[in-house]
Amino acid sequence: MFNTRFRRTIYTLSYILFLGLVSLSTVSAEEDAEPVRMERIIVTPGRFTIYDGTSARIALSKQEIEQFPLIDNDVMRAGHIFPGVVSSDYSARFSVRGGEKDDISVRLDGMELYNPYHLQDFGGAVSLIGIDLIQNTELLIGGFPAEYGEKMSGVFDITTRVPNAKQLSANFGVDLINATATLEGPLTENGGWLLSARRGYIDLILMLMDIDENYKPQYADVYGKLTYKITPADTFTFNGLYGWDKNRIRVDDVDNNLDSLYDNSTAWAKWRHTFSDSYWTDFFVFAGTSGQERTTGKADFDNRDFRFLGTKGELTASPFENHTFRSGVMWRWLTAQYQYDVQERQAGINVYKPIFADVDDQGNEFNAFLQDEWQLHPKFALNVGVRYLYQQYREQGIQRYEIGPRVALAVKPIENLVLRGAWGIYHQPVHLMGIPVEDGIETVGRAERAVHYIIGTEYTLADNFLVSIEGYYNTFNNLVGRVREFGRQNQIFASPESGWSRGVDVFMTHTVSNRLAWTLGYAYGIAEEIAGGTTIFRQHDRRHSFAVSSNYQFAPTWHLYLSWRFYTGEPRTPLTHNEIRLPTGGIACDRQFGDIHSARMPAYHSLDFRITKRSPYQRWELSWYFQILNLYNHTNVDQYAFSEVRDEGTNAIIGCEIEEEPLFPIVPTLGVTMRF
Repeated sequence: MFNTRFRRTIYTLSYILFLGLVSLSTVSAEEDAEPVRMERIIVTPGRFTIYDGTSARIALSKQEIEQFPLIDNDVMRAGHIFPGVVSSDYSARFSVRGGEKDDISVRLDGMELYNPYHLQDFGGAVSLIGIDLIQNTELLIGGFPAEYGEKMSGVFDITTRVPNAKQLSANFGVDLINATATLEGPLTENGGWLLSARRGYIDLILMLMDIDENYKPQYADVYGKLTYKITPADTFTFNGLYGWDKNRIRVDDVDNNLDSLYDNSTAWAKWRHTFSDSYWTDFFVFAGTSGQERTTGKADFDNRDFRFLGTKGELTASPFENHTFRSGVMWRWLTAQYQYDVQERQAGINVYKPIFADVDDQGNEFNAFLQDEWQLHPKFALNVGVRYLYQQYREQGIQRYEIGPRVALAVKPIENLVLRGAWGIYHQPVHLMGIPVEDGIETVGRAERAVHYIIGTEYTLADNFLVSIEGYYNTFNNLVGRVREFGRQNQIFASPESGWSRGVDVFMTHTVSNRLAWTLGYAYGIAEEIAGGTTIFRQHDRRHSFAVSSNYQFAPTWHLYLSWRFYTGEPRTPLTHNEIRLPTGGIACDRQFGDIHSARMPAYHSLDFRITKRSPYQRWELSWYFQILNLYNHTNVDQYAFSEVRDEGTNAIIGCEIEEEPLFPIVPTLGVTMRF
């Protein structure tokens, strides 16, 4: 299978090329932003923050994230460290609290992004947003308020930094798998601009290696931002993001050859008018496109072409010191074309099921929200809201709208203790850009629906120790699509109709001194669903998950970061691969599947290490890091796959195996950064 060979190549790269990889950057220095210290009670549960500053709350600064041992320093992977998050070494995607990976909303500067990942044929290994662009990020994994829509499990809300409006600066870097160039500078005294471009170079490295197979995965992205203060009360911001992917795979088994091309672009302008410190409006105009052309060696094809444009407006008002009202409306027009013709392989010898879809549709959608957060008393705060969704293009006879009320409250009985609870109905509409045509569905029905029940507590001590405990129970209904994994899956099994998840998340952090801090996260969860009248575990059911990390500054300019992660295996379906002797004397492989999700993957564990040295000078700063992922080289299993053993000379099948496909081996990297 081409993915098996590709991953073997990645292992070779990790040993031969990753050791000694150097990144060299030139960036402008920025003063650390002081955090805004608010006495208001935080109402929303399940909120984790990554931002440019320092805090003793449930938050991680961007500087801390830059010290984490992460693949590609990807900001999306930074969310993997929090309890309740289920992720994989190979993918920047993740799921939360028993949901699916496409249940997470990714927002950039107030705009929801469509599928913002590179290397789609391999699970979305890299996100479109570089960490050097980030000002702050919030991860909401349950009970989030009405201002967030579109998805039913979580929100990854990213805010990019303001361009440098004082002087021209540049950033040139080489990372684990890509190269980046960033320029920024003043537009006038009232504004600035930023332009960043990135190009993955996995294909260039593979060209230098002596391998039998021919792989050529390519990707690139461009991000631009412009800000301009028109008047003291009016600010204009323009954002543009474009991502491009191309992949070609040639292997001995021609059925697994692949040609694919993806592109994804979104542009939006925002005008903010400030009436006073307590009242302002945001008005957006946006448009975007997305395309996919994918052909396999069996002449299967999956072509998709999407277009959209729209506008939205939001009002924020704080008539009283501890009372904030938010409202918003959005209209969007979409058009979608699908051409899907795939022979889906079933269990058995050369058994295929044809799936065909030809969709050409367009239509309008509208949504709105109202939200009121009010600290009624120094010890009590409440957030109440409702969200409305309307889709004009749903199939005839289907209700075209949904209403989702939400409520959250927080009580502070004593100075260092906060109790929180939340309930809400969350709808995840099937957009024209997300019709599951691979399941033979060609029309849009009702939105998927989740209900969140959350209760938790947070305790702080001396402003340097925090422990948070949250219990949750989520239900899922109107589920669309089948049990599948992004990027690849040996078999698509069944269509779930409904499901539920329940569990508890624990998060602790302690700043022991100015030089030493540690965090600990633990999650216990059960996620099940009903598929074909049978109750099975959901794809991302993970019973126990544990992570502990420590950041130690053992000298004024030296930092050491250690992280150890463990989790029990996710559900899997047992596989058997039987040899069938043919009358011609050859061998055929009979693929068979056991009961769906009746077995478990082995447990995962990994120790990651990173050391950083910073050398400040009068006008510039030099820093370097060395990190090792999976320090003790433990073999973690990604999945089990069918494999046909072939004769190298005749290419005839000589055996049938179930192959263990591992995750990353030991991955050492070295980097250097210069800041001016």
